[in-house]
Amino acid sequence: MCLWLPTFELRLELVRSPELDATSVALLTPAEGVRREVWQVSERAAQAGVRPGMGVSQAVGLCPFLTLLEPDPAHYDAAGEAMLEVLGGLTPVVEPAGGGRVFLGMDGLERLYGGPRRQAERALESLLEVLPRPLVAATRAGWAPGKFGAWVAAVAARPGEPMIVREEELPSFLASRPVAALPVEPSVIERLERLGIGALGELVVLPEPALVGQFGDEGRQVLAWATGRRIDPVRPWHRPQPIRVSLDFPVPVGQSETLFGALDRLLERAISRPLRRGRSIRGVRVQTGLEGGGSWGLEVVLREPTVARERIALPLRTRLAASPPPRAVETLTVELFDFGPAARQADLFSRKEEGGREAAGRELVDGEVPAALREAVLELKLKFGHSPLYRVVEVDPWSRIPERRHALLNFDP
Repeated sequence: MCLWLPTFELRLELVRSPELDATSVALLTPAEGVRREVWQVSERAAQAGVRPGMGVSQAVGLCPFLTLLEPDPAHYDAAGEAMLEVLGGLTPVVEPAGGGRVFLGMDGLERLYGGPRRQAERALESLLEVLPRPLVAATRAGWAPGKFGAWVAAVAARPGEPMIVREEELPSFLASRPVAALPVEPSVIERLERLGIGALGELVVLPEPALVGQFGDEGRQVLAWATGRRIDPVRPWHRPQPIRVSLDFPVPVGQSETLFGALDRLLERAISRPLRRGRSIRGVRVQTGLEGGGSWGLEVVLREPTVARERIALPLRTRLAASPPPRAVETLTVELFDFGPAARQADLFSRKEEGGREAAGRELVDGEVPAALREAVLELKLKFGHSPLYRVVEVDPWSRIPERRHALLNFDP
């Protein structure tokens, strides 16, 4: 099953400001640069010609009475997580897909909830626990074999009226749908439309070798989706419990140096939390509450997991300096949301291992190389293709020429 709430973020803003519901409204993209663009638009704004991706000046030129809203990512994330939590009580197989979409695996739940239509109604009813009734009424539900079929069914459904597509109906149902529904790059859809293919059913007239010749393996996948032969299962959403620490400023702060200092203190607190349990850190998210309302945030995924505060703080400071918050900050929050393996690594010369420091004075010959050192050499060989370590070997200790006394030999145990 696919549940889809179009313009999810804009609708959340209209719930907070219902007086804007009858006006032309546009939600701006999160502040990531100097040029701001329109992210989502209301129905009235769309009728005036405003489209997502437009610049602010162009949008206001088309619709002079357009109301521009600053985004509040923290509010959207909280609402999305609440949706996932309540849907997780309906089925253990839940996968968020972004853009107000959630996929639910409903296999084997007929005895609990009844047929597909009753399952969809039960899912919509459960959303009432966390979302206002107008938002639930605007949510579309599609039930079909596989994620692609469920998504296309949700797009074709009317708000509050689930679209049910049985397995035997799937090929004929997909045949009349536009190729723009395919989960591929926009360039692929544009090329298909240039070839005169507007509906998924028209792809069947093209032989598979011709599609593969034009689009590579993606052409084979497109044909499999269009004919209903590819049934993608829902991948269960798993998210480790995040670690959050916050700091409230008594006076709104706009100086980067002050924010950098607060960021360092919060990282120290987050890293020292017992909940981390020795794990390294891979993903960090920074969120701010802004003066006058709204929020701003950034997210960094580290190239290598670490617990070193400076290595975590450096990319955050860089992003923060390049794209600072649009207004003064009242609240700063750091969240560790993705974790790697254990942070503490074994010593190359551990005192507990025979052949380590206990064997001080011995030569590192094949039988006496510590296991941790062997593993380190293996990892270096996988990365560089050879062992970059060398050992000093005594050759002619009595030579009067220093260069002849010792030699460097490649160390590859």
